[in-house]
Amino acid sequence: MKEETTDTNEFENTIGAVNHLTEDEAKSLLRLIYGFVDTAMTGNGGDKAKLEVLHKVSDIYKRIPELNELRKK
Repeated sequence: MKEETTDTNEFENTIGAVNHLTEDEAKSLLRLIYGFVDTAMTGNGGDKAKLEVLHKVSDIYKRIPELNELRKK
């Protein structure tokens, strides 16, 4: 149950951080994510490459709170 609560908190914190992105930051992140996804879908890396892209995109979202903190400084 504790892991589920942690996952829920992380999800809510990430959504909150996304809501605080500026328009330019959000567009930049969408372009970056699209580049990863497009490469995974059209490249020759197979399932391994697709899984790597999922991890990269997840890492991008997890770092959004850091981006918001940097902007505040």
